[in-house]
Amino acid sequence: MPFSRFLLCALGALLLSACGSSQPASGGRSNTAGYDALRAPAVDKAIVYDGTIPAADGETIGITVYQPALAADAAAPLVIHGHGFGLSRNKDFDTANPVAAFLGADVTSDAGRLAWNSGYYVISFDQRGFGDSSGPITVMDPAVDGRNISTILDWAEANLPHLARRRGDPVVGAVGLSYGGGFQLIGSAVDARFDALVPTATWNDLRYSLAPAGVPKTIWLDILVAAGGATAGFQFEPFVYTAFLQATLGTVSQASLDEFEKRSFASYCAGTRADGAGVPAVNAFFVQGANDVLFNMNEAAANLDCLRSRGHDARLLVQTNGHIIPALQSAGRQILFGVDENLRCGGQSYSTAAMMLDFLDQKLKRQAPGAQSPPALCVSLTPDQGLLLTSLPRGGQTLAVAETQVIPGAVGQIVNLLRGLPLQTLLSSLAGLGPEAINLILDILQNPPGSNAGYGPDFLALLPRIVNLLPYELLQQLTAAPVYVPLYSVSGDQALAGIPQASLSFAGGLNSPPLFVGLGLRRGAAGDAVAVSDQVTPVRASGAVALDLAGVRAALSAGDEIGLLLYGFHPYYLNNSILSLAPVPVTVSGTVSLPLVSR
Repeated sequence: MPFSRFLLCALGALLLSACGSSQPASGGRSNTAGYDALRAPAVDKAIVYDGTIPAADGETIGITVYQPALAADAAAPLVIHGHGFGLSRNKDFDTANPVAAFLGADVTSDAGRLAWNSGYYVISFDQRGFGDSSGPITVMDPAVDGRNISTILDWAEANLPHLARRRGDPVVGAVGLSYGGGFQLIGSAVDARFDALVPTATWNDLRYSLAPAGVPKTIWLDILVAAGGATAGFQFEPFVYTAFLQATLGTVSQASLDEFEKRSFASYCAGTRADGAGVPAVNAFFVQGANDVLFNMNEAAANLDCLRSRGHDARLLVQTNGHIIPALQSAGRQILFGVDENLRCGGQSYSTAAMMLDFLDQKLKRQAPGAQSPPALCVSLTPDQGLLLTSLPRGGQTLAVAETQVIPGAVGQIVNLLRGLPLQTLLSSLAGLGPEAINLILDILQNPPGSNAGYGPDFLALLPRIVNLLPYELLQQLTAAPVYVPLYSVSGDQALAGIPQASLSFAGGLNSPPLFVGLGLRRGAAGDAVAVSDQVTPVRASGAVALDLAGVRAALSAGDEIGLLLYGFHPYYLNNSILSLAPVPVTVSGTVSLPLVSR
């Protein structure tokens, strides 16, 4: 159907029945929005239509427009909806994208549907390189993706007759998860027409997201490149391939880090951009997952602080999931991502989608806060319990870390795994290495457990190839066994809620090897410690280091015990360099500051 016909559908009642699905518009609270007067014909039914817009560089942008039912001369603000990486726009809010529904729960689509039903225009669009939008994937380059977003707003101003304006400026909000949150931060920094954002499970600084302390988060790099390639035929900007190849070898160049910085809201907050652009004058409600190991709580805290420091209304909801790694994390029915649909903050129950809409209503329609108005900061501990805070704690009660020894790398775990295999399974799994390599491995495995005999350069060089040959069911067993250092015994009802801080000293090891640090929780001080919120933070083991650990949240009860987890390697960061680290022990000592609060 040609796009001109879609425009006619949006403007005329005669063609409404040919325009696709329809929904009744529901009323909202009274409108005191102060919009400019306009003249536009009534739209008797809500309609949906698809189309494409020419991008400035000759590529195309795929869009779906949700037109609400509106009385004559009524104004409607606009909400832009963006999808996650590897997915595509939402063409029908009542029938979930089957791929998205399989991978997880996207509450931001629910918020888009609620907005449309309550009298907003909604435009869901395909990010560059996905769906019907052409061009190589640039990972939110302000000069490319940001320009596309401005093009959508230009189109909306020219083609949406009921678009609300104040003093001639369109009234615009945005919702979206992950990559659909990244477009909001970059888009608002590029284009001042945005008034309110609801970024969900998104980043502040891609350097920190993908290579904290210069240690590549290999598992998520693999997933993201695979997701982009599956839907876009591997049409990436060249720097993405370069960074991916570097990460498999255990490092990321400064040039790649510079490209990631350019695509990060952090560069606007820090004022380090070559174009001189600063922080946008926009309000935002951030939703982040405590168990999200791609974009963790620290990223949302940095975004929150950035906007609050400029005097803007910024709020934060910390809930459970976000991005979830299959097989390594459990997230109910979610496979790759999810957002809690319902939760509690203080003594009140909330629908996350309704909170998003209420925030947009306040900022775009100037309505008074409703029953679902998001608080300044809520940390959801369980579906039935959540803390109301004014700011996210950093550090807190300082506790000593007893001197402890950790062995870097994966050598010990791999050798123990291979020792436990039946000989025939071992030989069939590693047949591709050739007889000389297999003989070398058999010689090492015959040494007593715990012995480092034979761990020479020839064996270390083989480790990446060994891991690549192991069947998936064996790889699942290749997880790091942490060293646990007890820190704190809980004596009452408390909670961990915030960003722990550590000051650690390292001695030994070779060439500043990476270690991985997290907090462990032993319920009732019994059994194995479980990593709080599934979070670990890489650190280069050399001298004295002060750092923020990944943010965590957990409800605590009397008798529980919190300790420090120290890993020689971790599956989130498994690459060739870490696999082949020489197993030379590192001694660790220092202090950890815990964000403990009453509940």
